[in-house]
Amino acid sequence: MTAAAPGRVLDAVAFTGNGLVVVAGVAFTYYAARNYALDRLEAHRDFWGYLTYVGIALALFGGCGVAEVVGVGGRIVVACRDLALLFGIVFVSFSLREVYYASALAPGPGERAVSLPTLRAIEFGFVVVIAVEWVAVVFVGGGATTGILRGCVAIAFAAYGVVFSERLEGLAHGTAVDTLRRHLVFVLVAATGIAVVDVLALGLPGVAADSARYVFVVLLAGFVVPPTIRLQQSVAGVT
Repeated sequence: MTAAAPGRVLDAVAFTGNGLVVVAGVAFTYYAARNYALDRLEAHRDFWGYLTYVGIALALFGGCGVAEVVGVGGRIVVACRDLALLFGIVFVSFSLREVYYASALAPGPGERAVSLPTLRAIEFGFVVVIAVEWVAVVFVGGGATTGILRGCVAIAFAAYGVVFSERLEGLAHGTAVDTLRRHLVFVLVAATGIAVVDVLALGLPGVAADSARYVFVVLLAGFVVPPTIRLQQSVAGVT
C-alpha cells in the first residue's frame, strides 16, 4: 500500500478541523443568540450579544478554512479567514470584559478611570482599524509586516481578555457565567495560538507551520464544544 503524501494528509486534517469549527461555531451562535433573546438579566445582554458575534466569527473562520483547502476564493478567502479569527479573539475578550463590569468586583461608575461607554467606544475604534486593515490586505495584498502586526494585535487582545478573566477569579465558582468564562479562556488561547503560528510560519518550514496550525484549529473546534453545551444548558434553564 502506498503511503499518502504529507500534503494530502495535511489537507485532510485541515478540511476536517475547519469543518468541525464551522459546526461548533454555528451551534455556539445559535445558543448564544437564544440566550440573548431569552435572558432576563439586562446586565448580561451585551455579554450574550458578544458571544453571538464570537460564534459567527468562528463559523466564518472555519468556512473560509474549508474554502481555502478546496482551492476557492484565493486571497480574498485568506483575508476573510484571518479577519474572522481576529474578530473571534476580539469578541471573546469583549465578552469577558462585559462579565467583569457586570460583576460585584468591578468599581462603581464614579470610581472608574475610564467609563464603560468610553471603553466600548475605544474598543469599537480598534475594530474599525482591523476592518480597514482587512480592506488593505484584500486590495493591496498582505506581507510579512501585515502578518506580524496581525499576530501582535491578536496577542494584545487575548491578553486584554485574560486580564479581565483573572480579575473575576474572586467570584463564586460553579455558577453558569463563571463556568462559561473559564471555557471561553480556552477558546481564546486556541484562537490566539493559530494567530501566533501564522506569524511563526514566516520563519518555519511550510509543513511544520501547517502542522502546528492545524493542531490549534482542531483544538479550537474541541474547546468550542464545552461552552456551547453550557449555553444550551443556560437556555434550558430559562425555558
